[in-house]
Amino acid sequence: MLTAYTLSHGHFTVIPHHLDENFADMVDCGFDAVALSFSESEMVYSRRAFEIQVNLARKRGLKVLVVPSRLGGRFAGAPLMPSIWLYEHPECVAPADPWLPVAALEAPAFVDWIKGFMTTLLTDYELDGIIWDEMKEVAMVHRHPATVARFGPDPTRENMMDSAIEFIGDLNRHCLAVKPGLSITFFAMRDREYFTQRAAAAPGVEYFGYDGNLARQSFFHEEPKWVKHRIESMWERTVNECAAAGKKTFALVENMLMPKEAVPEFEANFEAYLQNYRPDHLAVYYYAHNNEDPEAVHGIVRRLLRRYA
Repeated sequence: MLTAYTLSHGHFTVIPHHLDENFADMVDCGFDAVALSFSESEMVYSRRAFEIQVNLARKRGLKVLVVPSRLGGRFAGAPLMPSIWLYEHPECVAPADPWLPVAALEAPAFVDWIKGFMTTLLTDYELDGIIWDEMKEVAMVHRHPATVARFGPDPTRENMMDSAIEFIGDLNRHCLAVKPGLSITFFAMRDREYFTQRAAAAPGVEYFGYDGNLARQSFFHEEPKWVKHRIESMWERTVNECAAAGKKTFALVENMLMPKEAVPEFEANFEAYLQNYRPDHLAVYYYAHNNEDPEAVHGIVRRLLRRYA
């Protein structure tokens, strides 16, 4: 599966014929699926906009995967924002000091809410799959009353990671019960091997892997630098973890945040990647955000995908 990864795409300023042109272009590039992010904000303000996107993408023959973003602060995706539900339910906040508030995965009210959120999402829209984008703070020790009731007064980092794995497996089972046949992709951060080795085997996961970049990045005019690991560096680990868990491989190429001077190295490195690696599910950002020359980056993606994929 080759997925055009999009975040916060067409949710507020909605021009249907522009969206349709995008989906037609994705097909022409060689993509057979599109990933559309959907946050708590979209559930409030952009229900019709999301329906328009899903219907137009399916009309063009694309599979539609949803990226549930920032739910309870526990998943990535865009936009970068705190959880609306947690603001309204502070009793479910994990009492620690992460960079954004996150829900305590052991809190029954949060589990019930996120299952209800996903039920609505999977019932109201014709979706083919889910991509869970990087669970956050999986090793963060906190002492929410529900956490202490389960693990005792001094939970460990391993307790927290075990709880996160049980949470994602339970959520997957719920989603598959709502919509049998759903494809579920889960990718993780590389710095928690205890978590990733076990998370790859979580019930319901079909594809497992990592994201990574292929060029230096900068947010605006600062000197570009290597921010995240190279995606190739995670291939052997991806293969091993998926083989041990009986899952298929996934990789997301981060072609974003590029200044013009980094575009040639992205082209060379992306071509080398496509020549040497074949994830079962490969995702590439479609018009990735905050590139200095978006058309140049997209032209490289289009040309190389048509050549190799």
